[in-house]
Amino acid sequence: MSAPVEVRSPLWPVCWKSCGNCAGEGAFVTEVLIAPGDEIRFNQVIVRTETSKVSTDVPTTVAGRVVSVHVQVGDELGEDTLIARVERA
Repeated sequence: MSAPVEVRSPLWPVCWKSCGNCAGEGAFVTEVLIAPGDEIRFNQVIVRTETSKVSTDVPTTVAGRVVSVHVQVGDELGEDTLIARVERA
Protein backbone atom coordinates (compact mmCIF):
# COMPACT_ATOMS: atom_id res chain seq x y z
CA MET A 1 0.00 0.00 0.00
CA SER A 2 1.35 3.43 -0.91
CA ALA A 3 1.45 6.46 1.37
CA PRO A 4 -1.58 8.77 1.38
CA VAL A 5 -1.54 11.66 -1.08
CA GLU A 6 -1.51 15.19 0.33
CA VAL A 7 -4.31 17.34 -1.07
CA ARG A 8 -3.29 21.00 -0.85
CA SER A 9 -4.97 24.28 -1.62
CA PRO A 10 -4.25 25.66 -5.09
CA LEU A 11 -2.11 28.66 -5.91
CA TRP A 12 -4.24 31.78 -6.09
CA PRO A 13 -4.67 33.52 -9.43
CA VAL A 14 -1.90 35.95 -10.34
CA CYS A 15 -4.42 38.79 -10.42
CA TRP A 16 -5.05 38.31 -6.66
CA LYS A 17 -1.42 39.23 -6.03
CA SER A 18 -1.20 42.13 -8.46
CA CYS A 19 -4.59 43.73 -7.78
CA GLY A 20 -5.64 42.26 -4.46
CA ASN A 21 -9.25 43.28 -5.07
CA CYS A 22 -10.70 39.74 -4.85
CA ALA A 23 -8.43 38.43 -2.14
CA GLY A 24 -9.18 41.15 0.37
CA GLU A 25 -7.96 40.17 3.83
CA GLY A 26 -7.57 36.45 3.10
CA ALA A 27 -9.48 33.31 2.17
CA PHE A 28 -11.32 31.63 5.05
CA VAL A 29 -12.84 28.14 5.14
CA THR A 30 -16.64 28.39 5.25
CA GLU A 31 -17.44 24.69 4.68
CA VAL A 32 -15.52 21.43 4.96
CA LEU A 33 -17.36 18.89 2.82
CA ILE A 34 -15.32 15.78 3.70
CA ALA A 35 -14.52 13.72 6.79
CA PRO A 36 -12.13 10.86 7.50
CA GLY A 37 -13.43 7.65 5.93
CA ASP A 38 -15.32 9.40 3.11
CA GLU A 39 -14.87 8.10 -0.43
CA ILE A 40 -14.24 11.00 -2.80
CA ARG A 41 -13.98 11.26 -6.56
CA PHE A 42 -11.54 13.27 -8.68
CA ASN A 43 -12.47 16.97 -8.92
CA GLN A 44 -15.06 16.74 -6.12
CA VAL A 45 -15.44 19.96 -4.11
CA ILE A 46 -13.99 19.29 -0.67
CA VAL A 47 -13.75 22.79 0.84
CA ARG A 48 -15.47 26.13 0.27
CA THR A 49 -13.69 29.38 1.03
CA GLU A 50 -14.70 33.01 1.08
CA THR A 51 -12.86 36.30 0.99
CA SER A 52 -14.36 39.72 1.50
CA LYS A 53 -15.06 39.76 -2.27
CA VAL A 54 -15.38 36.21 -3.65
CA SER A 55 -16.43 32.67 -2.75
CA THR A 56 -14.36 29.74 -4.08
CA ASP A 57 -14.85 25.97 -4.26
CA VAL A 58 -11.69 23.91 -3.82
CA PRO A 59 -11.81 20.53 -5.60
CA THR A 60 -9.63 17.51 -4.91
CA THR A 61 -6.96 16.40 -7.34
CA VAL A 62 -7.26 12.72 -6.44
CA ALA A 63 -9.93 10.05 -5.94
CA GLY A 64 -9.91 7.73 -2.94
CA ARG A 65 -10.66 7.46 0.77
CA VAL A 66 -10.07 10.42 3.08
CA VAL A 67 -7.55 9.46 5.75
CA SER A 68 -7.37 12.81 7.58
CA VAL A 69 -8.66 16.38 7.29
CA HIS A 70 -6.39 19.26 8.31
CA VAL A 71 -8.65 22.32 8.02
CA GLN A 72 -11.82 23.41 9.75
CA VAL A 73 -14.42 26.13 9.36
CA GLY A 74 -12.90 29.51 10.18
CA ASP A 75 -9.32 28.60 9.25
CA GLU A 76 -7.50 30.95 6.90
CA LEU A 77 -6.53 28.96 3.80
CA GLY A 78 -3.26 30.10 2.27
CA GLU A 79 -1.66 28.86 -0.89
CA ASP A 80 -0.39 25.27 -0.68
CA THR A 81 -2.06 24.63 2.70
CA LEU A 82 -2.53 20.95 3.55
CA ILE A 83 -6.28 20.24 3.38
CA ALA A 84 -6.43 16.44 3.62
CA ARG A 85 -4.60 13.19 3.12
CA VAL A 86 -6.25 10.71 0.76
CA GLU A 87 -5.53 7.05 0.11
CA ARG A 88 -5.80 6.56 -3.65
CA ALA A 89 -8.64 4.43 -4.99
